[in-house]
Amino acid sequence: MASEMSEARKLSAELNGIITYCNGKPIKSDQHIILATDTYLGRKTARFVVEWLNKQGYNALDKVVTKLSTKDVESFRDAMSELVLWCAEELRQQYPEPVWNIVFNLTGGFKSVNGFLQTLAMFYAHESVYIFEKGGNLIKIPRLPIQLDTKDLIGKHLLTFRRLAVLKQELPVEECKTIPETLLLPVDNHVFLSEWGELIWQECWRYYYSQELLSPLNSRLKYQNRFKQDTKNLSKDRLLIINERLDQIARYLDSNGSYNPPSLEFKPIKGKPFKGKFDPEPTHECDAWSDQDAKRIYGHFEENIYFIDHLGKHL
Repeated sequence: MASEMSEARKLSAELNGIITYCNGKPIKSDQHIILATDTYLGRKTARFVVEWLNKQGYNALDKVVTKLSTKDVESFRDAMSELVLWCAEELRQQYPEPVWNIVFNLTGGFKSVNGFLQTLAMFYAHESVYIFEKGGNLIKIPRLPIQLDTKDLIGKHLLTFRRLAVLKQELPVEECKTIPETLLLPVDNHVFLSEWGELIWQECWRYYYSQELLSPLNSRLKYQNRFKQDTKNLSKDRLLIINERLDQIARYLDSNGSYNPPSLEFKPIKGKPFKGKFDPEPTHECDAWSDQDAKRIYGHFEENIYFIDHLGKHL
């Protein structure tokens, strides 16, 4: 067993980092996630590492990061944005604090990727570790107690950031000239949200979504006064969910119906459940939340515009 571990350390920098961190002994409660480049060699290497770890008693799985390669800058930056989203959503949800202690092992891999992951570790990991190429000592870097002071910046440009981050729109440079360049990715005379912009957004959006009912993201979405009253006294956590759903409806409309995730489930209403309580009556519904009192969002179309009528009980 010891000789096999020693040989594995020589053959793979990634295995060397994991084995060293665990002192050569699998820990049943640990979960190792091997990030792989979006290349044939990257996928095969990650699969080899995962299979070897599982065979030795470690719990391991691989994740391929879409477009992650060094063939061009655009693909690389798209991959970094995907990593931010993965850390902010999947990693935090599946391995929440304080149950889990998240460690970024930066031994092996591209230096350009590791440099970015080192920054992400300051927000999404408890510590990062790596081994010097010519040594066997494990270097541990704890998370620094830092916070991004960007709420004022996001607040001043909230609608713009929502269009960039939620609708994934490209906007004219002129519309974004007061936003720091590092948060934007220029393409011709337009801009997208950069990987750093995505990081800033993921750290701040929940604050704004829990403060008040946000304005519609596009001109095809309108709120009726009844709906505004329905949301007036919601708690912050429910208001956050409502604003998320309204953004999803905007994306549904923006995509002409191709975007319709399970959390939204936008669909026509069956029958006539409201029996004259509204004029006109709601024709469509979607999920608000399914826990607690299980609310739905109801609305109707008038030509090309969708009006939100009511936040009410599940039919």
